Amino acid sequence: MLCLACGGVVFGAEQTARAKQRRHPMPVREGFVFDGVEGTITRAGESRDKWFFTADVEVSDGRAVIKAGQAVELLPSATLETITANIDKGKTSTDVRLWATVTRYSNRHLLAGQGREDISLHKDFFDKNFLFAWYFIPTSSITEPPGEIKTDQSAEPGAAEAGQPDESIIPANVMEMLKPKRIVNLAKLKKLDIKGDVMLADRTGFVLADDRGKLFGLDGLGRNVEYISFRLLPCEVLEWTEDSLGLSPDRQRYRIAGRVTKYKGELYILLQRAVRTYSHGNFAR
Repeated sequence: MLCLACGGVVFGAEQTARAKQRRHPMPVREGFVFDGVEGTITRAGESRDKWFFTADVEVSDGRAVIKAGQAVELLPSATLETITANIDKGKTSTDVRLWATVTRYSNRHLLAGQGREDISLHKDFFDKNFLFAWYFIPTSSITEPPGEIKTDQSAEPGAAEAGQPDESIIPANVMEMLKPKRIVNLAKLKKLDIKGDVMLADRTGFVLADDRGKLFGLDGLGRNVEYISFRLLPCEVLEWTEDSLGLSPDRQRYRIAGRVTKYKGELYILLQRAVRTYSHGNFAR
């Protein structure tokens, strides 16, 4: 009986582990770069300002995989605004070759206070990737004119062009992989006005919150400077910072560094570093 009980426990643990894996696949590591990956950017619904990138090929960091056709949410950025502003009227998607940095964010720490032993099985739990786009090239899908491809019955022996590989030598599936599916759209490329982002380093301030999420407000520390705040983009550094915020009821000051971008008139920052600082009683909290 004891052996059967132990076997049941082990089997139950394996089933739980498999259920977790199926529901929450391992995300790609933070900082991994999409280096000119071809795919499609699509808006989620006509009335929502949320955009997703779907790659044509599988992308892997050697540990986890973003499958071809899997939609990954794009973070607000100046590059994303340029892309979406140049989508043809009446359309909700566009083809691009994208350069972007992968971020990873989990809301595990936000659910920790709900008393669940296994947060990963919570219905609202997510541990997923986002993309911060910083460059792109518009592309267009290649479409072959009808009637251009000859069938085996209509093709005459020796009609193939010089230099054309013989399909008897190269398999058809390999030939399909060698054919490009997209080409650079030069007409759109000339019309684009791509503005770069800037780095913000060694600035102190406070993490604030509103109904839309977290913000970082700069602290002038007695200097006559205008108050500026940046909306914080989801990433591992933000997750760690939120963990730290939950350890103390007092307002906490941080020294941060990150990449500042602008999207539809609002400033955003992708944190790269956030270190807790202390006033030692010299400044008001």
